[in-house]
Amino acid sequence: MSDFLMTLLNMSLAANWLIVTVILLRLIIRKAPRRIICLLWGLVAIRLICPVSIERSFGVIPLEEVITADDISELQHKWNTIAGVEPVQEYLGDIYHDGAAVAYGYGNSLIFWLEVIWTCGSCGLLLYAAIVSLNVRRYLKEAVRYQGNCYLCDHVRSPFIFGFFRPHIYLPTGLDESDMEYALAHEKAHLQRKDHIWKVAAFFLLVVYWFDPLSWATFILFCRDIELACDEKVIQNLSMPEKKAYANSLLSCSVKKRLMIVYPLTFGEIGVKQRVKFILNYKKPGFWAVSFSSLACVMIGICFLMTLPQKSQTTVMMPADASPMQIQKYKKENKSPNSLLCSR
Repeated sequence: MSDFLMTLLNMSLAANWLIVTVILLRLIIRKAPRRIICLLWGLVAIRLICPVSIERSFGVIPLEEVITADDISELQHKWNTIAGVEPVQEYLGDIYHDGAAVAYGYGNSLIFWLEVIWTCGSCGLLLYAAIVSLNVRRYLKEAVRYQGNCYLCDHVRSPFIFGFFRPHIYLPTGLDESDMEYALAHEKAHLQRKDHIWKVAAFFLLVVYWFDPLSWATFILFCRDIELACDEKVIQNLSMPEKKAYANSLLSCSVKKRLMIVYPLTFGEIGVKQRVKFILNYKKPGFWAVSFSSLACVMIGICFLMTLPQKSQTTVMMPADASPMQIQKYKKENKSPNSLLCSR
């Protein structure tokens, strides 16, 4: 389990470089189609999922581990020394001296508690998702079919999609006819793009990487971008009066913002103010905007999904009867991650 946690930490740090780049690029290429921005978040997902990368000289991410079990061990050693929980001289006895290495496996207890915290956080998010889904399913039992896979329900306050394998569109009872038309167009765009699947996949990545603040930022921005991508799909051929009517429908269907990160894809819940501005100011991207954003997406994928080639290893000789503390000392004196310790 400790190896798994170390792998997660290092994969998270490697992905953070790409996340920051996507966030900055998202601000620069504002006129780019939102579907391309969503593809950039897809690259982030690949970086978070795949522990193996292809080594190329043009790669951006270093191959070496940033955090190791030895770093955790040294961190616990320093913390215990400062806190006085376990004084260094009492632990190392007569062999203590300045620059002494930490004993082998000294950080295991800290790693254990980090694993407990990670497990509790992941299970807590899964439990939250299960409770929300059960509550939504409970009050949708009274829904009645409107047409096709669309249903009307008195308990629904804003149109949304619910379901994974068999998704359905749910509409509030008594919704104005024009509002219903635009809401259905938006939700059908979600179904065409398979957003109900991508959002669940993004949430499960958040369950794994919940400890990383940039993972939360990624999830929030991804949810906003898939909503904007659907708005873009609906309004790309609409006239300005029709865009205004669509924006009014969005406002009339908006609901009070709540902390429900796994709530179904909802017409009027996420970033309503930003979406209204986007709708009213939308202009169909030109050829060069599409070409540049597509090229940027390809270049980022090539650079950030590759890793720098590993440098050649150097061999450090040490006595065959070296103690664990001496091994740690040799590691500290030879800090290069490519150093190979050999006995003689």
